[in-house]
Amino acid sequence: MKGVHGKILVVDLSKQQYQIEELPEEIYRHYLGGYGLGAYYLYKHIPADCDPLGPENILGFTPGLLTASGAGFSGRFSVCAKSPLTGKGQRSNGKYSSGGWGNANAGGIFGPAIKRSGFDAIFFKGQSHKPVYLLITQDGISLEDAGFLWGEDTVETENALMEKHGQRACVASIGPAGENLSLISGISNDKGRIAARSGLGAVMGSKKLKAICLTANKKIEYADRSKLQELNKFYFSRMKQFKSSQLIKAIGTRLDYAAPLMRV
Repeated sequence: MKGVHGKILVVDLSKQQYQIEELPEEIYRHYLGGYGLGAYYLYKHIPADCDPLGPENILGFTPGLLTASGAGFSGRFSVCAKSPLTGKGQRSNGKYSSGGWGNANAGGIFGPAIKRSGFDAIFFKGQSHKPVYLLITQDGISLEDAGFLWGEDTVETENALMEKHGQRACVASIGPAGENLSLISGISNDKGRIAARSGLGAVMGSKKLKAICLTANKKIEYADRSKLQELNKFYFSRMKQFKSSQLIKAIGTRLDYAAPLMRV
């Protein structure tokens, strides 16, 4: 396959293990990536009556199909799980109602960093017995102790992991709100970009997952990279024509605001 790695990373926090799963091409053609790939995996693997803050819930980080390709406005990633806000419902006979889907998304450089880690998505299941963070480097994958980070806010966490693993490390994390299972907590990356909806910070906190830290730099192969670059240049040349638009001037939108966020 071209344009995707064909692999997802599934981390079992209860067992402190991970496995790499290969997905068939038809899954990508049907669900593409991002939101669709997350919906496919969660619907297939989460029991309908699971507790959103329990070990059976799965938390997914799913970049879009074109994320890290250089295509305009494609650098986002989705976070998905059974929502503790919409999905908890009423408890009956020790089980929860089927509940609802929860997702949020954010921009910045963390989405492309997932793709550069060599995976099309990362999913977490189970619950760790202690605070941990996932580390993916060019040399391997590991769950690291996050006790020294527990209680820190997201900017402090990001700074600490960048100091430990290098200034080019990309980090997504929760702060004290997520740790304390606040149902309005989000997941932060790039020191302030937040996947804020559906209470997914609480899901991350319930798993004792403090952060994800990514430093790998693996390439994605495309069927025709030169054509992709040609289309990107054409797209941006058309977009630049709108810099003189009176409407855009009125609302204050400038293309150079977005340029730093398109780092590949």
